[in-house]
Amino acid sequence: MKYPLAAAAAAVSALLCAPVHAQTVKPPAAVLEEIDPSLLGPQDAMVAVDGGEDALLYGSLLRPETGNGFPTVLILPAQGADRNGNPPGAATKPDTYKLLAHDLAAKGIASLRIDKRGVGASAKAIGREEDLRFTTYVDDAVTWIKFLKTQPKVNCLAVLGHSEGALVAALAAQKIKVCAVIEMSGAARPAAAVLAEQLKVAQATAGMDKENYDKATVILNSLANGKTVADTPPKLQALFRPSVQPYLISWLSVNPIEPLKTAPPTLVLQGGADRQLDPGDAQKLAAAPKLARLVMIPGADHDLKMKAVGEAPAALSPQASTVIADFLKRLTFP
Repeated sequence: MKYPLAAAAAAVSALLCAPVHAQTVKPPAAVLEEIDPSLLGPQDAMVAVDGGEDALLYGSLLRPETGNGFPTVLILPAQGADRNGNPPGAATKPDTYKLLAHDLAAKGIASLRIDKRGVGASAKAIGREEDLRFTTYVDDAVTWIKFLKTQPKVNCLAVLGHSEGALVAALAAQKIKVCAVIEMSGAARPAAAVLAEQLKVAQATAGMDKENYDKATVILNSLANGKTVADTPPKLQALFRPSVQPYLISWLSVNPIEPLKTAPPTLVLQGGADRQLDPGDAQKLAAAPKLARLVMIPGADHDLKMKAVGEAPAALSPQASTVIADFLKRLTFP
């Protein structure tokens, strides 16, 4: 990874710093609510499923305007991002997933983009921070997949995960049958290795002094080995505060390669200008499934956006939706 620690801190704390309330997670349940699509557009609907303890998880279901049946993609966001792909409090909204959903709809692909537990409209569904686990998001993904299986005209259900969501997608596909997995900008290394590299970069570029770097390394190694740390220095609270440590323990050592070894047909997408991943990440991910297709998109960044020109916002690579649509409609491999 080539971003300094600040990027890691923002990614972790964006999801986990919000005020939380006591909550437990119930088993997956059926859809509870679907608002009239006419309220949001011809084929766009707000949907919700039971998140447990009277809490709802929300998402946006976008269907193509025509067709008797169509592939459908569940879009699992990166850490901290909402259903549209926007981090909390962002001055500019990249709308990565919203743009992707509309591009896919134009190609005859339905999609469901979701607010993860604790984010956006699903903010109230999060429990106490110390009770949160990485597997919670995997279970929530399974809930959404079960919901989509009840929807009419769905003839191929794929799960797409972006960044941290790529690992969630692969793990969810182990628990419930889907026709395909799409790994979009996913890391091939456990999060502990990724964060260790970010710490090195931060220390080398004067983003972190040696004393805090040494302490952060000790804490990270302890958490990666399943042991909490009682004393966290003030400057490291954003990453390693006691209440977030159980979540980190459940996540840091998970190997992204293992669940892909038994995955259904898998598409691995990565931008050629991705500063957060090396090309080796995509190559290692694509080597794990029995059937896999690897596509590197020239000039695209971690969000598969192209370089902005002038004052215009960065545009989503048109190749992203084209590759996904082709993959789902044919499921053939070179």
